[in-house]
Amino acid sequence: MSQEVLLGFSGGVDSFYSAYLLKKQGFKVHPVLFLLSGKENVEKAKRSAELLNLSLTVVDYRELFLEEVIEPFIDYYKKGLTPNPCVMCNKKIKIKKLYELSENFGMPFIATGHYARIVHSEEFGQKVIKRGIDFGKEQSYFLSTIEKSAVQKLILPLGNLTKKQVIKKAKDVGFDFKGESQDICFIDGSVVSFLSNFIENGSGKFVLTDGTVLGKFDAFYKYTVGQRRGLGIPYKYPLYVLNIDVKNRKVVLGKREELLRNSFYIKDVVWHVSPEKFRDKTVEIQIRYRGKTAVVKEFSLLKNDRIFVKLQPSLDAPTPGQVCAFYNGDTLLGGGELTTL
Repeated sequence: MSQEVLLGFSGGVDSFYSAYLLKKQGFKVHPVLFLLSGKENVEKAKRSAELLNLSLTVVDYRELFLEEVIEPFIDYYKKGLTPNPCVMCNKKIKIKKLYELSENFGMPFIATGHYARIVHSEEFGQKVIKRGIDFGKEQSYFLSTIEKSAVQKLILPLGNLTKKQVIKKAKDVGFDFKGESQDICFIDGSVVSFLSNFIENGSGKFVLTDGTVLGKFDAFYKYTVGQRRGLGIPYKYPLYVLNIDVKNRKVVLGKREELLRNSFYIKDVVWHVSPEKFRDKTVEIQIRYRGKTAVVKEFSLLKNDRIFVKLQPSLDAPTPGQVCAFYNGDTLLGGGELTTL
């Protein structure tokens, strides 16, 4: 008897070819499309499923998506934080709801089209997520805060393939690939334009770290830590956003080297691998998708459940709100959110 798998299915090339591979491996595949932003192409998804003789299920989570992703995204910017909505969505909806539905229907596995790998680690004695082989598309970072229970049921069929290979192979079995969007799914146009509909403008001051006023701005949500372009402040050296002080309506500017940090705090950490299992191993941190990593030299659990880390080398512009993923080599250990003390 075929084992059943619940597959997150958009009808795009990644979910289509994931379904194809799972069928080829003998699974009974149940594709499910989640309505989230309202921009999902239901008819396209149905046609893609039908190409594989599969019946698509559609579940409406638009209200939940508004509550768990869009509203927190806006709220983060109101507070001067930098959110990652794709990580939020995987944690709160996509992976979480796949897991819950699979439990409700007694299905042993869930699957997605992320470019990452699932393997059984002899070293850690459990299933773990590893980086995908396609460096340009590798997506384990986006799965860093999903629950450990979901990891144990997860299948990632595309982790040992490159994006180019997936597109070619999907075309070979009849998929009509016409490109895909890389933008945030619920935003048309720029992030700033989107936020302007929800956050009131309010003047503030550009200042240096010593308090020197360099100019004024009309809306703090137009700026993020690390930003250089679009400041409109001529100065004797290039200026970068170092901090966004919403309370005092200040955007602090300075030199690029002032962005470097070798320590910071992390909250709401989800561990896929228990810290006891990697206590004596090399642990690296990544704070951006496709970003550089740094080795953790000091690791402390504080009383308020925050984690303090000290790194070597320093990382560029760690920003409260960003997602921080922990790795041992190419094994994803877990993740959390950068924060202040």
